[in-house]
Amino acid sequence: MSYVTGAIYPQQDRIRMGVTQSEVLDAYREGGASVALGYMTPNARELRELQQTFNLHELALEDASRGHQRAKLESYEGSLFAVVRPAIYLDAEEEVRLGEMHMFLGRDYLLSIVNDQIHPQQAVYERFNLIYATPDGSPIRLLHRIIDQTVDGYMPVLEGLENDGDEIEDALFQETGAGDRTLSRRTYELLNQVADFQRACKPLDMMLARIMQQIRDGVLDVSPYMGATATEIAQEKDELQRQFRNIQDHVVQVKERLEDLRTSLQNTFTVHDTIVAQQQNEDMKRISAGAAILVVPTIIGSIYGMNFEDMPELKWTYGYPASLVLMVVACVAVYLFFKKRGWF
Repeated sequence: MSYVTGAIYPQQDRIRMGVTQSEVLDAYREGGASVALGYMTPNARELRELQQTFNLHELALEDASRGHQRAKLESYEGSLFAVVRPAIYLDAEEEVRLGEMHMFLGRDYLLSIVNDQIHPQQAVYERFNLIYATPDGSPIRLLHRIIDQTVDGYMPVLEGLENDGDEIEDALFQETGAGDRTLSRRTYELLNQVADFQRACKPLDMMLARIMQQIRDGVLDVSPYMGATATEIAQEKDELQRQFRNIQDHVVQVKERLEDLRTSLQNTFTVHDTIVAQQQNEDMKRISAGAAILVVPTIIGSIYGMNFEDMPELKWTYGYPASLVLMVVACVAVYLFFKKRGWF
């Protein structure tokens, strides 16, 4: 059963929590109440029932059924379709997992569909109940709480990524040899995670701006309850704009910190490549200097190996030890020459 929980907000009575799906749908059909429903990966039959009850747009329903959507906000006649990407950070795996939540917002309803498996159903149930169990449970307020909780959940994820980035920077000047490949792979994987997280966060800024614009223009119904006066609606409109603007500020902070982290990781790649190139250059110097030392005895040996008759050293009694001494002296001289220039 994909239905998780629901709530009914009558005009005068207290909130009814933990009601069945049929009770919520009947209350909406009867009118005089706002409703909120929470689902976890609903099947096609349930989505079709929701479409018929709430007159959901076909394109929005298609996106909700397929999943794998980017964060976005789309307006349809009398309703909004929003997608946000909750995130969690797994310490053991040092990995970010992105979820997916679809929301349909209308004048008297909010449908929330969790379309991922990063949270168990019990955690989803508790989260929905915490969001829905509020006295000011207008649909727009519930939407605000869901987006606010999603953005608040980005902070520990961001801190985990930043800690990983700090660890990479600390290891940058310590690891050599096989560690170079490990550090490069870890930096590349972290860059990919940052890029995925950025794609989840980036659209939120524009989404929140559009929601605030629709609140200002009166497109969205912001009545705190049925029968609210014009003054109360105006006050609620101002308060909601402040609340959504506060979320937008947090989103901007997350985006800026992610961009700083991405720049830092790209710089780490550059510095790492420079360090590796310098290490390879030093290795080439040592190899070249060693080859130069070996060339000296090779030249001496090849000269005396030509066996010309007019080479008096060939018949000299001390010619052999002298040639060996000459090789040793020449090799030591070449070694000291390169040693003085820092090649060893």
